[in-house]
Amino acid sequence: MRAVLLRLPEDDRKVIEGALSRAERTQAELRYLADHDPLTGLYNRRRFRAELDQQVALSARYGGRGAVMVIDVDGLKEVNDSHGHQAGDTLIRGIAAVLRERVRATDVVGRLSGDEFAVLMPRADTAGALQLAEDLRAEVAEGLETGAGATPITISVGITMFGERAGVTAEGLMVAADQAMYRAKAEGRNRIALFRPPQDGPAGAARARTTSARIREALIENRLALALQPIQDLSSGGVERYEVLLRMTGERGELLPAADFIEIAERAGMVQELDRWVVARALDLLGERERSGAPLSLHVNLSGATLTDLSVLEFIERRLDEGDADPRRCTFEITQTARVEDYETAIGFADRLTEFGCEVAIDDYGAGFGPFHYLKRIPFDVIKIDGEFVRGLPRNDADRLTVKAIVEIARGLGKRTIAEFVEDEATAREVRELGVDMGQGYHLGRPVAAERALVA
Repeated sequence: MRAVLLRLPEDDRKVIEGALSRAERTQAELRYLADHDPLTGLYNRRRFRAELDQQVALSARYGGRGAVMVIDVDGLKEVNDSHGHQAGDTLIRGIAAVLRERVRATDVVGRLSGDEFAVLMPRADTAGALQLAEDLRAEVAEGLETGAGATPITISVGITMFGERAGVTAEGLMVAADQAMYRAKAEGRNRIALFRPPQDGPAGAARARTTSARIREALIENRLALALQPIQDLSSGGVERYEVLLRMTGERGELLPAADFIEIAERAGMVQELDRWVVARALDLLGERERSGAPLSLHVNLSGATLTDLSVLEFIERRLDEGDADPRRCTFEITQTARVEDYETAIGFADRLTEFGCEVAIDDYGAGFGPFHYLKRIPFDVIKIDGEFVRGLPRNDADRLTVKAIVEIARGLGKRTIAEFVEDEATAREVRELGVDMGQGYHLGRPVAAERALVA
């Protein structure tokens, strides 16, 4: 327990040690860690949400405006990949220090996840919220002592206001600020975006519906479904593998693809529940096919948050032990661009999957940063080549050279390759000529509801 105490910020540790007995210090320490992020000393997601719930209730009862700000660090993954996690931790502590210095005494600051912070500003107007966001953005952009050399560090900020309309919830505010932050990132990073309600029309309505509350309802009411997309053997033309794709039923019965709601699930801390649901259904399907004498192989995606949740690993092991699924027919795809807060735990997670007898595939290979670092550290059987390199193969020599190099690396390591986004015959011909083992894309087979995809 003493080691835990030493992780607290120095000023807080001294106060606790000077005021309390050893037993009391232990209790105070546990209470502190229940509410605070150990790296920065800021409130954690749970405590920040509790503060926001309280402020929203006060605003609804007594009036008053305020703002919620979600801040995402641009480039933390690059820093971790290029300079190590110690430099990344230094960066996060630097951002936390800027927040402490710049916010008002009445503001609440929290660290929500690895590279995401939030600020609650009671009794603030839009101009005040935008000014604080600009002060934070400018100070970070001017440069922090991060140990990351010349790596440029910026932040993207999303803001939403409350107190202007009735019926606003803390959850709705977090989703709105999150959407604004993603808009800031999509517009080029190092920017500030104010939340705009969704526009009229199907796309805007779909975004408005995909809140974390609706994801929760879908889990409870079993309004989730699986689709399967074939993965073709490019030599034989046969299909024995399928990628499992998650769908959620909308209000009008339409099936929403995971891209419409998975980021919200990640921010709300529910993505592990979705991954559990998908894993359970996929393993059930594998078991059914094994018993019927028509086995097949499935690829299941795992989020970055799941890769550091050992309870999910235990869940997978238990389902494999209790069911009829052949682990050798289950491939877990780990995307190279996923946010992974504890890299060593993720490596151990992947190691354990291979010990169960499952395959591991590195998805989106070539996107993001540090691809060779992934090959060195993560145990894998399959490389899934990022679709950005595959789409342009018939027209782009650079893409052709990149895919050729990836295939040669995989062969040298005794691994297989899959090309994503094979959308026409010209691309299919190119990936075959380059020696890619398997292909996936609309030209080779579209996603189909699981119950229809496997009808004999």
